[in-house]
Formats: sequence, C-alpha cells, structure tokens
Amino acid sequence: MKLVIDSNILISAYSVPGEAREAWQAGLAPHRLLISPEIFLEVERGLRQTQFDLSPAEITVMLKDILKRCEVVRPKTPYQGEMADENDRHLVSLAREVGADALITGNRARKNLETAAGIPILSLAQFLTSLQG
Repeated sequence: MKLVIDSNILISAYSVPGEAREAWQAGLAPHRLLISPEIFLEVERGLRQTQFDLSPAEITVMLKDILKRCEVVRPKTPYQGEMADENDRHLVSLAREVGADALITGNRARKNLETAAGIPILSLAQFLTSLQG
C-alpha cells in the first residue's frame, strides 16, 4: 500500500515508546511510505524540541533513517479543494499526487475527517486494525 505518513506519527515513532514506534518498526515497514519535504521539515523541527532531550547526533541518525524508509515526493500540483485547515493542503496534495491508499495521522482534528479528496484519513490504530481484518 502507498501511505502518506503525517509528521506527528514520525515524531512519535522516534521520540516516544509505544504504538507509533512499534508500528514504525513492524506494521508500516512492508508498505510504500511517502512524505513531502514539508513533512520532513516538520519532523526535524519536532525532534529538536527540548522536551525530547535528543542530541544533534541522535536527531541526525533518526532523520537519515526516515530518509531510508520513506520516499520524499514534492507535489507538483497543489490541491485546490476546500480545506478545514490550510496547513493540511500539502498532505492532501501529496496523497492525491502519489495515489495514496491512505493518509496516516495522529492529529485529532484530521482523524475526525473520514476522507480528504477521496483518500481515507486513518489514525495509526485504525490502519493497523484494518490490516488484521
């Protein structure tokens, strides 16, 4: 499956033990994972937050790992449809351009939407549950 991974999932996978980390290590691994340059920069900024207490060397290793696991795609055509949050436009643009099967997010506001531009928006838990069915 082609999956667009939101920055909050990646930040959680690298900074907080739990579901996101386990899914990153196992459940998401067999899929084609896609991010945009904007998502990558959001992850970098997020990992640099002092609350995570990560050294610059640790962050560099994490970012290199993300680049090994994810394909970075710069959407050529911005999504023109209505958006509840303009900050999400790059996510939907990427998902549409690559023909993503789903957009995986931990953002509560995004999770309240079922789809964006016809692409399912799933929490990590919803995605992992769908694999079992």
